[in-house]
Amino acid sequence: MASGKTVEFTSFTQDILGRYMCNGFDEAMHSMDKNAQRPDGSPQSDARPFNAIIIGGGSFGGVLAQHLLYADKTNSCRILVLEAGRQALPEHFQNLPLQRQPTEGWGLAWESNVPGGFPGLAYMVGGRSLFFGGWSPRLLDDEMPPAIWPANVVADLRSQYFDEAARQIGTDATNDFIQGDLHVALRDLLLAGMNNGKVRHAIPLAQLPLTLSGLGANPPDFWKLEAPLAVQGSPPRPGYFPLNKFSTAPLLMEAARVAQTQSNGDDVKKRLMVVPDVHVTRLVTAQRNGMTIVTAVLLKQFGIEQTVPVPDDGVVIIALGTIESTRLALISFPNLPNTNLIGQNLIAHLRSNLTIRIPRAALPPGLPAALASSALFVKGKFERARGDFGYFHLQITASGLDKPTTDSEAELFKKVPDVDLLDALRQTTDDNVVITIRGIGEMTRLTWGIRSMFFVIRRTASA
Repeated sequence: MASGKTVEFTSFTQDILGRYMCNGFDEAMHSMDKNAQRPDGSPQSDARPFNAIIIGGGSFGGVLAQHLLYADKTNSCRILVLEAGRQALPEHFQNLPLQRQPTEGWGLAWESNVPGGFPGLAYMVGGRSLFFGGWSPRLLDDEMPPAIWPANVVADLRSQYFDEAARQIGTDATNDFIQGDLHVALRDLLLAGMNNGKVRHAIPLAQLPLTLSGLGANPPDFWKLEAPLAVQGSPPRPGYFPLNKFSTAPLLMEAARVAQTQSNGDDVKKRLMVVPDVHVTRLVTAQRNGMTIVTAVLLKQFGIEQTVPVPDDGVVIIALGTIESTRLALISFPNLPNTNLIGQNLIAHLRSNLTIRIPRAALPPGLPAALASSALFVKGKFERARGDFGYFHLQITASGLDKPTTDSEAELFKKVPDVDLLDALRQTTDDNVVITIRGIGEMTRLTWGIRSMFFVIRRTASA
């Protein structure tokens, strides 16, 4: 199917973003064809294939595509991003005044035997990064034991990639966007409880690294209780807007427009193309000098099978979600020496929520009428029966409210669209605080000690 060459209209929208961000599969294939002609009728004998084919334009593929485009100082590499969904949202939904998460665009790539409760994958450019909660704790050294983690992977993470990822998503900065009286009060209570040994299994703060930047020499330990939320509320430099809640859609949008500008509208010279609505089914392989290489990418669009050739010097990057990456690798590489190990170390996590409501009287005196929000983080470990340690963390959110509710994020991750709402929030008198403690741990690590967090609310707490 030929792609429209101009901005298209739906029943409700003028699709400027889609056309400015994405290319059709036919356009990508045409840009590689040396025997084809440009729109003006001139030959495109300088056409060439894509050197890097990224499968998935979601949380991982978007970051990688932008990075490859900017890292290529020779301007010689062509990058193709293949995404199963379409362009839907321009950025994280919490940066938009939508109030609640859209349910459209989610689905399963397999037949599930679990009815209802699992929406599956976010099939759209940006993927799950448009919706994710944004808690991104850095792995401790003890969580990457050499018996399981390759030494070179750990070394690269420590020396470069942990820091780069933290800067990209905003978790290297303090929670500037929620610094307020309630946040400080709850953080002080949490710190006192940990120092008094009332938070069972919590790792002492002195044993944890500080991963925040810009705090000067010898900052106090309470900064280690800051929730690693992928949000920036302050501008990175004068004249720039804050990064807000992180997602990869703006990265791909910017990179696609840079590629369009550099090519002067000539697809043959375009170094990055994002092709939506194509579902990769398998990688075609061959043997060369005793090695398995990928020679083509098979995909389906509108029910029709298509093939993207991979040049001799090309690379294919599988950047799908965890399960889908594993499934594609198993289908495509059934006879590798270590195929049986693909996906064997995957493990899901369990989340246990405890939500409570406490009266204002349980908090220190002197807080303002409008309490606002807080988000805190506790890292813990416990010794299992077999003698090793299991690791977990506690995510704590809180909101001051003037009416009964169980939503501890009622005023967290929200877009305020007008000054009337802002004035109303400032004029409220919050007489309750709703707190949610989420215990996050691997499926084999079930003993969390969430109840030990009750020191926060042990005075006149009400359910």
